[in-house]
Amino acid sequence: MTNVLKNVEKIIKYWWVGLILGILFILLGIWVFRTPIESFVALSIFFSLTYLISGIGRIFFSLSNRKELEGWGWLLAGGLLETLLGFALFANPGVSMIVLAFFVGFWLMFNGITTISTSIDLKKYQKKGWVWILISGILSTILAFMVLVNPLYAVSFISIFIALSLIFSGLAQVMISLELRSLGKDVAKI
Repeated sequence: MTNVLKNVEKIIKYWWVGLILGILFILLGIWVFRTPIESFVALSIFFSLTYLISGIGRIFFSLSNRKELEGWGWLLAGGLLETLLGFALFANPGVSMIVLAFFVGFWLMFNGITTISTSIDLKKYQKKGWVWILISGILSTILAFMVLVNPLYAVSFISIFIALSLIFSGLAQVMISLELRSLGKDVAKI
């Protein structure tokens, strides 16, 4: 039992990281609400540049470690593909916006499902706030489905969906971190 408690203490030791991330998500969501068109264009450019920079980094990593890594050729091929995709998305902002809609939709779905799972785990520890976390995860998942079902329609409204999802995800992160803090206090008493 002592090992279990020590493991739980280690897990919840940095509860404040989730709090900071949650607050940042909420602030980003508010910013996206205030500037929807600019936010979406900025997000699609950032998305394209991320692929481009990631691809270049992967190419550099694979070439600099080719003597140490057996499968360095696969890393190189992946880096070249990512770089080409980054260039293509950057050169075609319209395509980048559609791809971004799918990317965000799948990310939100993953985040929503993870939040639902966390709420179920918190219920096992009999934490009161698990229901709100569950609702937040369900809302995030619903918004993700809305983006994925019709990405062309969603492009015009995706900033609103992203803003709502960021705010719901941020609220969930804040609630999770506060529940983890509370759980840490409970474990410390034992």
